[in-house]
Amino acid sequence: MHDIKSASSSVLTGVGLAAFKETLHNAQQQFATTERELVEVRNISEEATALCRSWEDGWFLRRIMTQRFARIRERADECQAKQKELEEQLELSRLNTQFEMPDGVAKAFARFVDDFSACARAQRIWDNVAHRATNRIAERTVATRAVDLKPVRFSARQCGVIQTAMQLPCLENANGGDIYVYPGFVVYHASATNYALIEFAEVDLKVERISFHEQQAVPADARQIGTTWAKTNKDGSPDRRFRDNFAIPVMEYAQLTLRSPAGLNEEYILSNVSAAENLVAAWTAVRDAVRLGA
Repeated sequence: MHDIKSASSSVLTGVGLAAFKETLHNAQQQFATTERELVEVRNISEEATALCRSWEDGWFLRRIMTQRFARIRERADECQAKQKELEEQLELSRLNTQFEMPDGVAKAFARFVDDFSACARAQRIWDNVAHRATNRIAERTVATRAVDLKPVRFSARQCGVIQTAMQLPCLENANGGDIYVYPGFVVYHASATNYALIEFAEVDLKVERISFHEQQAVPADARQIGTTWAKTNKDGSPDRRFRDNFAIPVMEYAQLTLRSPAGLNEEYILSNVSAAENLVAAWTAVRDAVRLGA
Protein backbone atom coordinates (compact mmCIF):
# COMPACT_ATOMS: atom_id res chain seq x y z
CA MET A 1 0.00 0.00 0.00
CA HIS A 2 1.15 3.53 -0.78
CA ASP A 3 0.44 6.05 1.99
CA ILE A 4 -1.72 9.08 1.27
CA LYS A 5 -0.24 11.50 3.77
CA SER A 6 0.80 15.13 3.99
CA ALA A 7 4.38 16.26 4.45
CA SER A 8 5.68 17.35 7.85
CA SER A 9 4.00 20.45 9.26
CA SER A 10 7.43 22.10 9.45
CA VAL A 11 7.49 22.50 5.65
CA LEU A 12 3.81 23.16 4.90
CA THR A 13 3.55 26.79 6.01
CA GLY A 14 3.38 29.19 3.09
CA VAL A 15 5.92 32.00 2.74
CA GLY A 16 3.23 34.66 3.09
CA LEU A 17 2.17 33.33 6.51
CA ALA A 18 5.64 32.62 7.97
CA ALA A 19 5.76 35.95 9.87
CA PHE A 20 2.25 35.40 11.26
CA LYS A 21 3.22 31.92 12.43
CA GLU A 22 6.29 33.34 14.18
CA THR A 23 4.10 35.88 16.01
CA LEU A 24 1.70 33.11 16.89
CA HIS A 25 4.52 30.90 18.16
CA ASN A 26 5.88 33.66 20.40
CA ALA A 27 2.41 34.32 21.85
CA GLN A 28 1.96 30.61 22.55
CA GLN A 29 5.31 30.40 24.32
CA GLN A 30 4.43 33.41 26.48
CA PHE A 31 1.06 31.86 27.28
CA ALA A 32 2.61 28.50 28.23
CA THR A 33 5.23 30.15 30.47
CA THR A 34 2.64 32.31 32.23
CA GLU A 35 0.29 29.35 32.63
CA ARG A 36 2.98 27.22 34.32
CA GLU A 37 3.89 30.07 36.68
CA LEU A 38 0.24 30.66 37.49
CA VAL A 39 -0.26 27.02 38.49
CA GLU A 40 2.66 27.24 40.92
CA VAL A 41 1.56 30.56 42.41
CA ARG A 42 -2.05 29.38 42.71
CA ASN A 43 -0.98 26.37 44.80
CA ILE A 44 1.17 28.56 47.06
CA SER A 45 -1.64 31.11 47.37
CA GLU A 46 -4.15 28.45 48.38
CA GLU A 47 -1.83 27.17 51.11
CA ALA A 48 -1.08 30.70 52.42
CA THR A 49 -4.78 31.66 52.39
CA ALA A 50 -5.78 28.45 54.17
CA LEU A 51 -3.16 29.09 56.89
CA CYS A 52 -4.31 32.68 57.33
CA ARG A 53 -7.95 31.60 57.69
CA SER A 54 -7.03 28.97 60.27
CA TRP A 55 -5.29 31.67 62.34
CA GLU A 56 -8.25 34.02 61.95
CA ASP A 57 -10.54 31.31 63.32
CA GLY A 58 -8.20 30.67 66.29
CA TRP A 59 -8.67 33.36 68.93
CA PHE A 60 -5.65 32.36 71.06
CA LEU A 61 -2.96 32.32 68.32
CA ARG A 62 -4.30 35.48 66.67
CA ARG A 63 -4.31 37.42 69.96
CA ILE A 64 -1.11 36.14 71.54
CA MET A 65 1.18 35.86 68.48
CA THR A 66 0.13 39.07 66.75
CA GLN A 67 3.38 39.69 64.85
CA ARG A 68 3.45 36.21 63.36
CA PHE A 69 -0.20 36.47 62.41
CA ALA A 70 0.53 39.78 60.69
CA ARG A 71 3.30 38.15 58.64
CA ILE A 72 1.01 35.23 57.69
CA ARG A 73 -1.75 37.60 56.57
CA GLU A 74 0.72 39.77 54.64
CA ARG A 75 2.08 36.73 52.79
CA ALA A 76 -1.44 35.56 51.95
CA ASP A 77 -2.28 39.00 50.54
CA GLU A 78 0.93 39.06 48.47
CA CYS A 79 0.23 35.61 47.03
CA GLN A 80 -3.34 36.56 46.11
CA ALA A 81 -2.11 39.77 44.42
CA LYS A 82 0.51 37.80 42.46
CA GLN A 83 -2.10 35.27 41.39
CA LYS A 84 -4.43 38.03 40.16
CA GLU A 85 -1.57 39.66 38.24
CA LEU A 86 -0.66 36.40 36.49
CA GLU A 87 -4.31 35.70 35.64
CA GLU A 88 -4.48 39.10 33.93
CA GLN A 89 -1.21 38.41 32.07
CA LEU A 90 -2.50 35.02 30.95
CA GLU A 91 -5.63 36.56 29.49
CA LEU A 92 -3.59 39.25 27.71
CA SER A 93 -1.24 36.63 26.21
CA ARG A 94 -4.10 34.84 24.43
CA LEU A 95 -4.03 35.52 20.70
CA ASN A 96 -7.67 36.36 20.20
CA THR A 97 -8.24 36.91 16.49
CA GLN A 98 -11.03 38.89 14.87
CA PHE A 99 -11.28 38.60 11.10
CA GLU A 100 -12.18 41.70 9.13
CA MET A 101 -13.18 40.51 5.68
CA PRO A 102 -14.37 42.29 2.55
CA ASP A 103 -18.05 41.76 1.94
CA GLY A 104 -17.45 39.35 -0.94
CA VAL A 105 -15.12 37.16 1.12
CA ALA A 106 -17.49 37.16 4.09
CA LYS A 107 -20.45 36.07 1.96
CA ALA A 108 -18.41 33.40 0.16
CA PHE A 109 -17.08 32.02 3.45
CA ALA A 110 -20.59 31.98 4.98
CA ARG A 111 -21.78 29.92 2.02
CA PHE A 112 -18.80 27.58 2.43
CA VAL A 113 -19.66 27.06 6.12
CA ASP A 114 -23.27 26.20 5.19
CA ASP A 115 -22.18 23.75 2.48
CA PHE A 116 -19.62 22.24 4.86
CA SER A 117 -22.39 21.63 7.42
CA ALA A 118 -24.40 19.79 4.77
CA CYS A 119 -21.32 17.78 3.80
CA ALA A 120 -20.68 16.89 7.44
CA ARG A 121 -24.09 15.20 7.57
CA ALA A 122 -23.05 12.62 4.95
CA GLN A 123 -23.74 9.14 6.29
CA ARG A 124 -20.25 7.95 5.40
CA ILE A 125 -17.03 9.99 5.53
CA TRP A 126 -13.73 8.16 5.22
CA ASP A 127 -10.12 9.28 5.23
CA ASN A 128 -8.29 7.27 2.58
CA VAL A 129 -4.89 6.71 4.19
CA ALA A 130 -3.36 4.30 1.63
CA HIS A 131 -3.98 2.69 -1.73
CA ARG A 132 -2.56 0.19 -4.20
CA ALA A 133 -3.32 -0.99 -7.69
CA THR A 134 -5.11 -4.34 -7.82
CA ASN A 135 -4.00 -7.37 -9.79
CA ARG A 136 -7.34 -7.78 -11.51
CA ILE A 137 -6.60 -11.22 -12.92
CA ALA A 138 -5.11 -12.77 -9.77
CA GLU A 139 -7.67 -11.19 -7.45
CA ARG A 140 -10.59 -11.92 -9.80
CA THR A 141 -11.94 -8.38 -9.49
CA VAL A 142 -12.92 -5.50 -11.77
CA ALA A 143 -11.75 -2.94 -9.19
CA THR A 144 -8.63 -1.08 -10.28
CA ARG A 145 -7.59 0.16 -6.85
CA ALA A 146 -7.66 -1.15 -3.28
CA VAL A 147 -7.90 1.46 -0.53
CA ASP A 148 -7.46 1.66 3.25
CA LEU A 149 -10.36 3.72 4.61
CA LYS A 150 -10.66 5.09 8.15
CA PRO A 151 -13.98 6.61 9.30
CA VAL A 152 -13.63 10.28 10.30
CA ARG A 153 -15.90 13.24 11.01
CA PHE A 154 -16.35 16.67 9.51
CA SER A 155 -17.47 19.09 12.23
CA ALA A 156 -17.43 22.72 13.42
CA ARG A 157 -15.14 23.33 16.38
CA GLN A 158 -12.52 25.63 17.90
CA CYS A 159 -8.86 25.27 17.00
CA GLY A 160 -6.46 25.65 19.92
CA VAL A 161 -3.88 27.43 17.78
CA ILE A 162 -5.83 30.63 17.11
CA GLN A 163 -8.70 31.79 19.34
CA THR A 164 -11.77 33.02 17.44
CA ALA A 165 -15.36 33.80 18.30
CA MET A 166 -16.65 31.38 15.67
CA GLN A 167 -16.66 27.63 15.23
CA LEU A 168 -14.47 26.56 12.31
CA PRO A 169 -14.96 23.85 9.68
CA CYS A 170 -12.69 20.95 10.66
CA LEU A 171 -11.77 17.88 8.59
CA GLU A 172 -10.48 15.10 10.82
CA ASN A 173 -7.34 13.37 9.62
CA ALA A 174 -6.75 9.71 10.53
CA ASN A 175 -3.02 9.76 9.80
CA GLY A 176 -1.92 13.35 10.37
CA GLY A 177 -3.02 16.79 11.48
CA ASP A 178 -6.66 17.82 11.46
CA ILE A 179 -7.47 20.53 8.92
CA TYR A 180 -9.16 23.74 10.09
CA VAL A 181 -10.48 26.24 7.56
CA TYR A 182 -10.19 29.95 8.43
CA PRO A 183 -11.22 32.83 6.16
CA GLY A 184 -8.13 33.19 3.99
CA PHE A 185 -5.97 30.32 5.19
CA VAL A 186 -5.93 26.73 6.41
CA VAL A 187 -4.37 25.33 9.60
CA TYR A 188 -2.86 21.84 9.48
CA HIS A 189 -3.01 21.04 13.19
CA ALA A 190 -0.99 18.03 14.30
CA SER A 191 -0.60 19.24 17.92
CA ALA A 192 -0.56 22.42 20.02
CA THR A 193 3.04 23.12 18.98
CA ASN A 194 3.16 21.25 15.69
CA TYR A 195 1.08 22.91 13.00
CA ALA A 196 1.27 24.71 9.67
CA LEU A 197 -0.50 27.71 8.14
CA ILE A 198 -1.34 27.40 4.44
CA GLU A 199 -2.71 30.22 2.31
CA PHE A 200 -6.10 29.55 0.75
CA ALA A 201 -4.76 30.23 -2.73
CA GLU A 202 -2.21 27.42 -2.33
CA VAL A 203 -4.76 24.72 -1.45
CA ASP A 204 -6.37 22.89 -4.35
CA LEU A 205 -9.63 21.16 -3.37
CA LYS A 206 -11.08 18.88 -6.04
CA VAL A 207 -13.95 16.41 -6.22
CA GLU A 208 -14.38 13.40 -8.48
CA ARG A 209 -17.23 10.91 -8.77
CA ILE A 210 -15.91 7.38 -8.29
CA SER A 211 -17.33 3.87 -8.42
CA PHE A 212 -16.91 2.00 -5.15
CA HIS A 213 -17.54 -1.68 -4.44
CA GLU A 214 -19.41 -1.46 -1.14
CA GLN A 215 -19.20 -4.61 0.98
CA GLN A 216 -20.66 -2.95 4.08
CA ALA A 217 -24.16 -1.56 4.64
CA VAL A 218 -25.22 0.74 1.81
CA PRO A 219 -25.67 4.39 2.95
CA ALA A 220 -29.05 5.93 2.21
CA ASP A 221 -27.60 9.16 0.79
CA ALA A 222 -25.59 7.40 -1.94
CA ARG A 223 -26.66 6.14 -5.37
CA GLN A 224 -26.15 2.57 -6.53
CA ILE A 225 -24.93 2.54 -10.12
CA GLY A 226 -24.37 -1.16 -10.68
CA THR A 227 -23.56 -4.60 -9.29
CA THR A 228 -20.41 -6.67 -9.33
CA TRP A 229 -19.32 -9.95 -7.72
CA ALA A 230 -16.80 -10.98 -5.11
CA LYS A 231 -15.04 -13.01 -7.83
CA THR A 232 -15.46 -11.98 -11.45
CA ASN A 233 -14.39 -12.98 -14.92
CA LYS A 234 -12.58 -10.57 -17.23
CA ASP A 235 -15.90 -9.43 -18.71
CA GLY A 236 -17.32 -8.64 -15.25
CA SER A 237 -19.62 -11.66 -15.05
CA PRO A 238 -19.61 -13.80 -11.88
CA ASP A 239 -16.95 -16.51 -11.73
CA ARG A 240 -19.05 -19.68 -11.35
CA ARG A 241 -16.09 -21.69 -10.02
CA PHE A 242 -16.61 -20.09 -6.59
CA ARG A 243 -19.64 -21.58 -4.86
CA ASP A 244 -19.93 -18.80 -2.26
CA ASN A 245 -19.56 -15.98 -4.79
CA PHE A 246 -21.85 -13.10 -3.84
CA ALA A 247 -23.13 -9.88 -5.38
CA ILE A 248 -21.60 -6.54 -4.38
CA PRO A 249 -23.35 -3.21 -4.99
CA VAL A 250 -21.35 -0.65 -6.93
CA MET A 251 -21.95 2.79 -5.37
CA GLU A 252 -21.24 6.27 -6.66
CA TYR A 253 -19.21 8.17 -4.05
CA ALA A 254 -17.37 11.49 -4.01
CA GLN A 255 -13.60 11.58 -3.72
CA LEU A 256 -12.29 14.82 -2.21
CA THR A 257 -8.59 15.63 -2.55
CA LEU A 258 -6.65 18.46 -0.90
CA ARG A 259 -3.24 19.30 -2.33
CA SER A 260 -0.72 22.12 -1.99
CA PRO A 261 2.69 22.68 -3.62
CA ALA A 262 4.39 22.43 -0.21
CA GLY A 263 3.08 18.90 0.42
CA LEU A 264 -0.50 18.93 1.71
CA ASN A 265 -1.86 15.60 0.48
CA GLU A 266 -5.19 14.34 1.82
CA GLU A 267 -7.98 12.26 0.31
CA TYR A 268 -11.51 11.73 1.61
CA ILE A 269 -14.39 9.63 0.31
CA LEU A 270 -17.99 10.68 1.04
CA SER A 271 -21.30 9.02 0.36
CA ASN A 272 -23.17 12.26 -0.44
CA VAL A 273 -21.88 13.26 -3.87
CA SER A 274 -23.94 16.42 -4.38
CA ALA A 275 -22.94 17.81 -0.96
CA ALA A 276 -19.26 17.24 -1.77
CA GLU A 277 -19.60 18.94 -5.16
CA ASN A 278 -21.34 21.93 -3.57
CA LEU A 279 -18.52 22.15 -1.03
CA VAL A 280 -15.86 22.34 -3.73
CA ALA A 281 -17.82 25.01 -5.58
CA ALA A 282 -18.08 27.04 -2.37
CA TRP A 283 -14.35 26.55 -1.70
CA THR A 284 -13.51 27.85 -5.16
CA ALA A 285 -15.73 30.89 -4.57
CA VAL A 286 -13.90 31.70 -1.32
CA ARG A 287 -10.50 31.28 -2.96
CA ASP A 288 -11.49 33.56 -5.85
CA ALA A 289 -12.86 36.20 -3.47
CA VAL A 290 -9.67 36.09 -1.37
CA ARG A 291 -7.53 36.48 -4.48
CA LEU A 292 -9.55 39.48 -5.65
CA GLY A 293 -9.74 40.96 -2.16
CA ALA A 294 -13.38 41.79 -2.85
